[in-house]
Amino acid sequence: MTPLKQAQQEWVVNTTPHYKDHFHKNGKWAWTDEFRKRDRAIALINWECGDIEINKLEKLPGADKGAADSIVKLLKELADKYHIRISCRVKPYPPDPPWSDSERVPSLQKLKTWYENRGFRLDFTPENPYPMAWYPDIPAEYIAQV
Repeated sequence: MTPLKQAQQEWVVNTTPHYKDHFHKNGKWAWTDEFRKRDRAIALINWECGDIEINKLEKLPGADKGAADSIVKLLKELADKYHIRISCRVKPYPPDPPWSDSERVPSLQKLKTWYENRGFRLDFTPENPYPMAWYPDIPAEYIAQV
């Protein structure tokens, strides 16, 4: 079994399923994402790209600040244990309802700082305003040429 498959199995053991329906503006069902939940946050992970790719990471409605730290900590432990990278695109996106009007989407700058404070390295390219975040390091083929 590959290290990536081992990490995926450990991820499944340490999280619970959290299916999230998405709807069109007219209220019709559009699709369901298979998030995984840990504590008060959920993550949608792509295991098919050769690393641990975070497609979406969200705290649950009403969760306190720092709710996603538990998921990121687990993913970093898996990355370290199995010598796998974590990658994601740092891009704010509005969460789906139900979501309180008092909760706001973080700014791009806050998201960049959030990932950097958790040990991710950001790769900025002029053609994309949304950087890639990598843990523990940036692959050589992705390093922006200056």
